[in-house]
Amino acid sequence: MSVHILLVFGFLCVIPSTCLSILTDGETQNGTLRDESGDSKTDVFRQLLNQETLIRISLVKNVHSLMKDMVEMKESMSTSNKRLHDAEKEISSLKNEVQLLKTENQKLKEEAVKFHEEFKTADSKFDEIKENFTKVSFSHDQYERHVNEKIEDFEKNTSTILNDIKIEVRYLSVTLLDLNKHTMEINGSIPNLIESKFTEYSTIVNKSISDINHKMFTSKDFQEQLVYNLSTLGNDQSSLMKIISDNLNNTITSIKADVEQSQKSQLKLSAAVSSLEVFRMNMSLMNSCASKTSVSFTVGVTSSSSSWNGNILVFPHVVTNNGNGYNPSTGKFTAPTDGTYVFFVTVNSYGSNSLYLDIVHNGSRKVRTMSHASASYQTGTNMAVLALYKGDSVWILLWSGKGYYSSDVPITTFSGFLLF
Repeated sequence: MSVHILLVFGFLCVIPSTCLSILTDGETQNGTLRDESGDSKTDVFRQLLNQETLIRISLVKNVHSLMKDMVEMKESMSTSNKRLHDAEKEISSLKNEVQLLKTENQKLKEEAVKFHEEFKTADSKFDEIKENFTKVSFSHDQYERHVNEKIEDFEKNTSTILNDIKIEVRYLSVTLLDLNKHTMEINGSIPNLIESKFTEYSTIVNKSISDINHKMFTSKDFQEQLVYNLSTLGNDQSSLMKIISDNLNNTITSIKADVEQSQKSQLKLSAAVSSLEVFRMNMSLMNSCASKTSVSFTVGVTSSSSSWNGNILVFPHVVTNNGNGYNPSTGKFTAPTDGTYVFFVTVNSYGSNSLYLDIVHNGSRKVRTMSHASASYQTGTNMAVLALYKGDSVWILLWSGKGYYSSDVPITTFSGFLLF
């Protein structure tokens, strides 16, 4: 920059000296002519000097302007160099960031590959769960059929046993009535028997006493015979009282035995009635359990939708609905009884859409399916075991995404059954 300034100064110094020498040379060579031309040429010379002065002033101004421009250019170049240096630093920083982004992108690609592999593994596991659920449902149906057959056989056997028990109860009732009648007859006949025997023996004794009184006074022998007869009569009376006492004891013992037998029969009858009541309660309980185990449903959708993004996913196609717990109009399952229930949902996303669905219990989200948009027609599935009270509701609710895929044989389905 300083070299350029020196060249400019040198150029300015050369220009005036040259012009002066030209003018001077002109004056020396043309001296005779000037003397001849006079004042007119002097005026021309003055005009030339004035023009030269003006030219020098203009050149000085231009030189100053040029120097100022050079200074400004130097400052601009310094600023540009600084900006260039900053730009180089920024470019270097951007290159580092680009490298970091490439590294992070590579890591993300690797993670995406791992996630895709894990998703495939999870998808296969969900397929296995679905197969297991199908097997469990099939086993549950077989078990339910087996239980129903057992219940039918048990009901048949129970009917036969009940008929036999009813016949035995009727027989025991008739026997008890006969026994009560016989006991009443015995209780009624004992006083009559005692009275008749007492009357008979009283008559005999009175007759004997009359005969004795009649014959007492006839002879002494008769008196001796009378004493003997009285002694014999006392012995006979003692024997008679003993016989009567034995008969009464035997009768009382027999009556007590009959009464005890009657009480035992009554106890047997009461036990039989209690057994029948317990059996009736067990049958009611078994019928209740049988009705509980018959709660199950499988529903689905038979058409696809690429834009569905509603609230509750309604499954209008009913495959089974034992117990009528599922409502195909609202899409909600209402528990008809208390118990532990198993629910299972399977959904296919439409095309490359993502779709997330939740199994909801009384408004509380419990588990979620995932159909990710990393591939087309992804399957999302999940299962929940929930304790429900009678009247509780369970349904499928959208969390995120849109669209589902199905066909005339349902692919997107919702199932559940009462476990116990």
